[in-house]
Amino acid sequence: MAAPAIVTANKLTLLGLVGQAAAELGLKSPTAVIGNTDPQAVQFLALAQREGKDFYKKGGRKEGWQALRGENIFTTNSLTTTGNTTLGSAVITNIPSTATLAAGTWSFASGTGVATNARIVSVDSATQITVDQASTATGTAVAMVLGQDTYSLPNDFSYFQQLTYWDRTYRWQMFGPLTAQEWQVLKSGLSPVGPRRFFRIMGNKFTIHPAPSVTGQTMVFEYFSNAWCQSNAAASQNKWTADGDYYNFDDDCFILGLKWRFKAAKGLDYAQELKDYTIAVDREIARDGGNKDLRTNAQAKDVYLLNYNSIPDTGYGS
Repeated sequence: MAAPAIVTANKLTLLGLVGQAAAELGLKSPTAVIGNTDPQAVQFLALAQREGKDFYKKGGRKEGWQALRGENIFTTNSLTTTGNTTLGSAVITNIPSTATLAAGTWSFASGTGVATNARIVSVDSATQITVDQASTATGTAVAMVLGQDTYSLPNDFSYFQQLTYWDRTYRWQMFGPLTAQEWQVLKSGLSPVGPRRFFRIMGNKFTIHPAPSVTGQTMVFEYFSNAWCQSNAAASQNKWTADGDYYNFDDDCFILGLKWRFKAAKGLDYAQELKDYTIAVDREIARDGGNKDLRTNAQAKDVYLLNYNSIPDTGYGS
């Protein structure tokens, strides 16, 4: 799911924010910002976009703004089916239905005569697929299991909250993100297959290994959203698109940011405005997200109380 929308009660819209900044600078407040061709309004909009992007990036000083923390939960998909394989051919035929399959996101979890880790490169028809490796045997109505191993990242994804990747079905932490070398050991080498999940980020997709053989297993990770503003309907956005949009951070910081940026753009002295802005930003960073607690997950930084090296995969309490 996306990062939660902010409560907009008592918050100013984009038009209100720009209007307040203009008024404090002794300027006439615009009647519209988006679509306004007046040069001053155009400049205010450009500065508003810049302030939003730059303030959002300041969250990196404190491991991300709490308002932009999101949790992505997805469930695995699989298909137990049958098909015909031909030695030396990458085409698999006579599948009862290929409706749920897709190229580039599904691979084989099992299947006699199907090459290890074979992935679908094309869905040719309602009964036929082509994979990236030739079959190692000929067979008719061979039992096979395919799993979706690649999943999209959230639309507002910016970057991961590290060490939050979990297989909730088995209550195990996933291993990764793997390097290219580690990934190829799993996919190409003679590596043992176990129950633990591994993952790698490729092409802005979350790819897991081994391919799931069961539908409905729950995976989760936390991430930081790039949605520093939102629409009037609470849709996540990473830029201003309408006068009725809301800012996901402190309105006063935004107004102060607009003021110093406007004066700097005009070649005016902005030292006091920048000082006021810097103080306000530092205050928001110090207050954001509450105080730091003692951490029980040893994979996090600082105090280590518990980690997977000290707990067995099975037999808790025995």
